[in-house]
Amino acid sequence: MLWIRWIISLIIAGLLAACSFGDENHGVTKQLKPEVNIGRLICGGHLSLAIVENMYQDDLKTFRLKSIQNHDWKQVVRDMKSGKMAGTFILSPLAMKLIREGLPAKIVMMADRNGNGFVLSKKYHSISELKGKNAVIAVPHIYSQHHVLLYLTLKQHAVPYTDVKVIDMPPRDMIRSLQRGEIDGFIVGEPEGNRSMSLDVGWLASISPKIWKNHMDHVLLVSNAFIEKHPKQLQAFISALKKSGTFIEQHPHQAAIIGEDYTGASAEVFEKVLTTPPDWIDFHNMIPSDQYILSMAKYMVEMGLWKDIPKDLKQYTDQRFILKVSTQARW
Repeated sequence: MLWIRWIISLIIAGLLAACSFGDENHGVTKQLKPEVNIGRLICGGHLSLAIVENMYQDDLKTFRLKSIQNHDWKQVVRDMKSGKMAGTFILSPLAMKLIREGLPAKIVMMADRNGNGFVLSKKYHSISELKGKNAVIAVPHIYSQHHVLLYLTLKQHAVPYTDVKVIDMPPRDMIRSLQRGEIDGFIVGEPEGNRSMSLDVGWLASISPKIWKNHMDHVLLVSNAFIEKHPKQLQAFISALKKSGTFIEQHPHQAAIIGEDYTGASAEVFEKVLTTPPDWIDFHNMIPSDQYILSMAKYMVEMGLWKDIPKDLKQYTDQRFILKVSTQARW
């Protein structure tokens, strides 16, 4: 009987060893799963990236998403040019500028639409009062959708564009700078507008749906090398972002909680951005159509940021991947 017990013990030991070996291999597989670096800033328009990274990693079968938090747009540009990142969420006019200057990359989808607020000092009671005052207005970057929105809202209120001084400033500094009287206002992506209201600094003069309804906001810019070498990975990533957009719009409370470290705002503050009004920021219909690119280009020419409209708008986008998952008008 002893020899039978000995054989059984060997069998059990073998089975345990096999299980242990399987666990080790599973761990090694996870460890060896390649990471794809995607850049981001602390910004509400980058919320879908937070959802993918924290909820939908398992949808990415052949790689693991790793978001790289940049501190300013200069760092974003450096990292894209160096090849450190496969892609990045970025200001749409800045992405267009980089491509026109020769960066081998394409806009593959919009990150969001709308999502910006114009905050003015309380010494002004309307946007029209900026006329002739040489007010200083901050935007995150000269080549930003925020700068374009400022140009448009001034035009809507009959304020000459030349009557304001536009400066670029990191969004994290804007509220404090307005509080100190160093600037007269700012236009920026949420949650800074809502945070400004919660701190009673300035007042919300307008939001982007009132200035340019459904405008292109941030976009996902991806290197040509990654597009060409890893189209299946890119398709999986864009599909996961599409899924994230659906989740954000259906579950704004949970999305705001998950995204606190990405938006830089408390869940309570950012939930208001997602819901009040409901079209303040959108994460559906993210196709960067030729019309979106053309409209942005026209305004940049009007503003003097570009000399002319490019002849070939197709050089700016690769819409194949987002079109594949956008069979419905709304996510």
